[in-house]
Amino acid sequence: MPALLLRALVATALILCPVLASAQGLRVVARVNDEAITDFDLNERIVFAIKSSGLQDTADIRHRLAPQILRQMVDEKLQVQHAKALGLAPSDSEVAARVAEIERSAGMAAGTFKAYLQSIGVPFDIATQQIQATIAWAKIVRRKVRPQVNVSDAEIDDALNRIRSNVGKTEAHVAEIFIPIDRPDQADEARRSADRIVEQIRRGAPFAALAQQFSQGQTAKNGGDLGWVLPGSLDPAIDGAVERMPLRQASEPIRTPSGWHIVYVVDRRPFATARPDDVRLNLVQMTLALPANASPEETSRATAEAQKAMAAVHQCNDLHAQSRQLKGATSGDLRGIRVGDLRANPQMYEEVPKLPVGAAAGPFRVAEGLQVVALCGKEGAGGLPSREAISQQILLQKVEAGARRYMRDLRRAATIDVKQPA
Repeated sequence: MPALLLRALVATALILCPVLASAQGLRVVARVNDEAITDFDLNERIVFAIKSSGLQDTADIRHRLAPQILRQMVDEKLQVQHAKALGLAPSDSEVAARVAEIERSAGMAAGTFKAYLQSIGVPFDIATQQIQATIAWAKIVRRKVRPQVNVSDAEIDDALNRIRSNVGKTEAHVAEIFIPIDRPDQADEARRSADRIVEQIRRGAPFAALAQQFSQGQTAKNGGDLGWVLPGSLDPAIDGAVERMPLRQASEPIRTPSGWHIVYVVDRRPFATARPDDVRLNLVQMTLALPANASPEETSRATAEAQKAMAAVHQCNDLHAQSRQLKGATSGDLRGIRVGDLRANPQMYEEVPKLPVGAAAGPFRVAEGLQVVALCGKEGAGGLPSREAISQQILLQKVEAGARRYMRDLRRAATIDVKQPA
């Protein structure tokens, strides 16, 4: 037995020796509080960034990207650590949902993301770490930043006045890549990172893919998409660049108080032209329960009841009263419904936006049964955004600024030791 045990120990040692030797050869390139980032971790992440962004895979590119990616990895460590401390650690189901979202947006078949990573030589764990950090940070922002942000009626009024003054001007669909600067001594390194990104764009790398990998703004996961913006909506330095830039061309890095920005103008259009799908509707809907396998007689009877209810509607709230008189009927208010969101039901999309205020349309066949819809009001029909849309835009801008401050404070409170990548 002792001889057998000895042979087992020797065999185990022989198996583990290469692993131990490899582990001992790893070089720590950063420590974030009590967690290390090794050169192996960094190299794997660089490969992931290159493959997923369509960059040229050369030794020079890897060397140039290393400082920027290492900074992102430090931030991600901080985000995940802080999320755990707050009880907001990403769950396996949340990671799986995000992977499924990536597959859908990339046009990949469900369940193929992991196989794709393997095919390009990237371990799934490397992508998972980045996904976990993205989820963790979104949860932190919702918990700690969003409750501190409010939008007042006065702010909405001011924005509406500015928008009205811009009628007839040109608005631009803009995307950005943002590299933050927390301290003055970081400005030069951040500029070099921005220059490297611009260089890759000039060589043909997709802007959206680079934004997803390297931008540190809230729009990163959407490929840096800021949506349609009017003159005066952005920092003056960015506004000036956007006005002068040709379409579908990235800018040189633009300095603002918060960092460096690379912007890309996707398209332009006259402001306040009619955009029917963007009109917001306030509706009342009444639903009569009707199973999918209802008989022709049941369907005919329910249709007659719905039409009778419609005939009694002279203002939208009349539909609530009609609902109370019909057995098995329910009703509810729907506010701020975007016309484009009605496309899933072609008949509803065609008829409801054309209704005069106070009128009803239907009945429409939906999964729950038959539905009658009454129109209570429209917002944005003249091309101007609704108050709700303006409020959301202001809210997003204020949350973005708050999230940057929160991340800066996390860095300042942490113990971070970064070594120059080899």
